[in-house]
Amino acid sequence: MFLKYLFVIITVYFIKILGFILKKIFWICLVLFSILNSFEVKNTLVITIPKQEDSKDSSIKIPAFDLQKGDSGIITREVDNNEFILFNVEVINVVNGIAELKLIEFNSMNEEYLPKPIGVVKEGDKAIFRILYDRAILIAPNQNSYQEVLDLNKNIDFLHSDVFATFLAKNNINMPNTDDFKSFCSRFDVGLVFIVGKNDITTLNCQSFNILEQVSYTLKDNIVKLPFYTRLSDGVIQEIFNIKKFSDYYMYFNNLIYSKNLTKQSK
Repeated sequence: MFLKYLFVIITVYFIKILGFILKKIFWICLVLFSILNSFEVKNTLVITIPKQEDSKDSSIKIPAFDLQKGDSGIITREVDNNEFILFNVEVINVVNGIAELKLIEFNSMNEEYLPKPIGVVKEGDKAIFRILYDRAILIAPNQNSYQEVLDLNKNIDFLHSDVFATFLAKNNINMPNTDDFKSFCSRFDVGLVFIVGKNDITTLNCQSFNILEQVSYTLKDNIVKLPFYTRLSDGVIQEIFNIKKFSDYYMYFNNLIYSKNLTKQSK
């Protein structure tokens, strides 16, 4: 009788320990999953422009460090202890540790009475990258996937998609293209775009719209709110968007991502 009673106690104790261990394993796996599926926000990178061997008006070359194709930034010059922005830049190629930058006119502060940047990039100027990689806009088909991406990327400040929808409505834009994203990101100081697809989450640089990262993702909710998830009511959405032209969320945003990147790769 005593042995039977002892066996029961040991069994119960063993089950409790096993449950505790399994719970620990579950939380460890959950943390690892979050780490593996979250976007790594790299620190701002400042590179001093070296002397250019091949002088071009449209591009320059600098040490790549950990830059990747699609990263964007600015070129600045210090004059009398003041920092002036000369150009926007986009990394268009990385070969053997050298990054080629496309020079783009800086017009984010396109004000009539402000002096426009004049000049060419020269040795000693600064290239600054990833200035706004901690701020993003998230496009998702439903609330469930929207919240999951937020939970996976707590290191990033996401501007709510309501703001993007309002921006589109205010500018009479029914179906946003890459230029609309760029305008929005410039207006609200956003560096990244996250788009939830059928099988993945794509992270893009908002100015170049090049893919920075793609991770596999399984949708747990088949609901699709058009044109994308917002907290706006269906009545308001119907008033500001022509939903009939925006019939397939996945096809539209998939085409938006890949048509841009295929065009860039074919050049």
